[in-house]
Amino acid sequence: MVKKPLVCSHNLPLIPILFARPIASEAPPGAVPSQGTEAWYADYDLSLRPEDAGAGPLSWRLSAWQFQEDLIDFYNNNGRPPLNPAYFVVATLPEALQMQILQECPGLMVASSILIAQARQSAGDCPQAAAVFRQMLRWAYLLSSRDAAFLAPFDSLVLEEEQIKQLVTQASAMLPGWSIEVAMQRFLQAHTSCRNTKLPSHRCEDAKLDIVVAVCNEDLSWLESFAPARFWVYAKCGLQGHKFLPCANYEELPNLAMESLAYATHMERHYETLADFTLFVQGSPFEHASQRLVEDTVSAVQEGLYDVPFLHMNSRRFLSGSSFCLRDLYTRLMESPAQVPEAFGSYCCSQFMVRRDRIQARPRALYHRIRSILLGEVPLACAQDVKYDPRPRIAVSALFEHLWHVVLGESPVLPTRRSDQRLPLFARVDVIEGALPDVLLSQM
Repeated sequence: MVKKPLVCSHNLPLIPILFARPIASEAPPGAVPSQGTEAWYADYDLSLRPEDAGAGPLSWRLSAWQFQEDLIDFYNNNGRPPLNPAYFVVATLPEALQMQILQECPGLMVASSILIAQARQSAGDCPQAAAVFRQMLRWAYLLSSRDAAFLAPFDSLVLEEEQIKQLVTQASAMLPGWSIEVAMQRFLQAHTSCRNTKLPSHRCEDAKLDIVVAVCNEDLSWLESFAPARFWVYAKCGLQGHKFLPCANYEELPNLAMESLAYATHMERHYETLADFTLFVQGSPFEHASQRLVEDTVSAVQEGLYDVPFLHMNSRRFLSGSSFCLRDLYTRLMESPAQVPEAFGSYCCSQFMVRRDRIQARPRALYHRIRSILLGEVPLACAQDVKYDPRPRIAVSALFEHLWHVVLGESPVLPTRRSDQRLPLFARVDVIEGALPDVLLSQM
């Protein structure tokens, strides 16, 4: 639960304002809002322990009917895929419990496996996709025999295409209502792209991906696993101690406006020479984003499997809403737009992948104006409450957490990832409500 206290008085030329970051731990210890501020909520999470109300501990619970309904809606209508419970079944449960489910509710086990195989496939992780798919075929083989002793010969089999089709047909007939045949057909059709994947070029100038990092003394060793890519490191606290990376460019910036200044600087200065996609991240990106989601997106770009114009990487979701200060910034940024959106909604903390055409759809002058605003060269109606958080220009950078997606061509209220039908399957996952451990939080 995070408050953003602020003062809004339309009669003042400069309005004292505080923008606390969406993660409470980021505010300075002991910080107290200045007197007279008004609170609004960027997001609101209420976590309860049943024990505190005198009840027993809450058990993990997975309802197979709900999973089945969501699964059918996904395959028939491109609805929200039940990825979180599928990962739970396939990757979290011990084998003994998986075998119990296979006997009691085999559709849940088989359908979860196919969905996860498709998700890994969509990220370009073909070896893992194939491994999960073979495990699914193993379970289908066991279902047809109903005898665990038959697993030994299966594990030594090299399956031909006809044998796979036969197992698919048998599993589909045994498990009506689980969309098994449709799911398997989609997997097998898409699997040809895995066989045809070419090794990417390692020449810097041929990179499909730019990775822009706003850093202030963080360890950047995690970047090494993201090659081949061009790296653009914007150092806010000096360049000393940064390890040299191939295809890397280093530049110093003043320690103002958090990551937003680095992003706007890059968009303005490299407007004409952008790669196909650019990933904008902070120096410690996995504090806010699932490592799996970031790595999968990078892999899909490099494998040529990805063509989404904008994807926000972070886990924590803002409430949709607005404020006087946000509307003022939007108006100045867009230079007196005909209409200001009623509400803005996105994820916190500004880390995203964006396609080149989305950046270039706006004039270069807009990114220059953003940079000027972040540097304090353009007056705004709201000023930072430095008594609460003295970090220079953090307030206006926090406002841009609600605006970057709009600048880059998305609707004011960005769709949640799980509901966004444009996204590849691996990316359609969110931190969600429910009684299961969350796959995104477990990767952070």
